[in-house]
Amino acid sequence: MLSTNIQQESTISRIERVVATLMDENPIFKEDLNYREIVKHIFKIVQEHLTLDKFNNMSDEKLKDNCSFVMSTEVLGKIGAELTPEQMTIFDDAIKRK
Repeated sequence: MLSTNIQQESTISRIERVVATLMDENPIFKEDLNYREIVKHIFKIVQEHLTLDKFNNMSDEKLKDNCSFVMSTEVLGKIGAELTPEQMTIFDDAIKRK
């Protein structure tokens, strides 16, 4: 997504609002994620995968769902990194049953 500074600032601002809302709604995000870093990460994903028009036409609810997915994946990655091999096996088995 190529854009001007004003467009980038607008995009970042919208992402910041959604991330702040998600962190307020789900304390695990606030505990396990760095606000600035996750905003940068989501902004990078947006730049790489969406045109400015697609981003601007995305509903707030869809953006919230997408941000929540990215944030959940990041938290899960952190949790997974802290598990012992035995705990990871138990986790894998639990996921497979779902």
